Amino acid sequence: MLAGNSLRAQDNLPEKIHTSIDKILDDHLAEIENTLINEKEVETKTILLITVPLENFIEDVLFMINRPVVIYPRVIYKVIREQFRQGKSREEIERLLVTMQKQNKFEKIYAAEKQN
Repeated sequence: MLAGNSLRAQDNLPEKIHTSIDKILDDHLAEIENTLINEKEVETKTILLITVPLENFIEDVLFMINRPVVIYPRVIYKVIREQFRQGKSREEIERLLVTMQKQNKFEKIYAAEKQN
């Protein structure tokens, strides 16, 4: 579902980021959105700020545990792109991103891709 071998836009995104700084988190999530916008598969207004609920959730965790979190920009990008291709709404995707973060699914997808 999420794997592929050709050089793509997401290849410019980092695979994995460790951060405890909300500005770094914001910058990387914005870069995911910009990458999706540049592909022009979905309207800019639909993509713009789609990662905000995920960012808010992660920032809440940062403040609660006071230690770095890990995000997986390439995996998040691929999940969003795939969900749009499946016809999911923005709201469904926003909820899915938070659920996947809560359940460590981005990390699991990343680990599975690294094994291949």
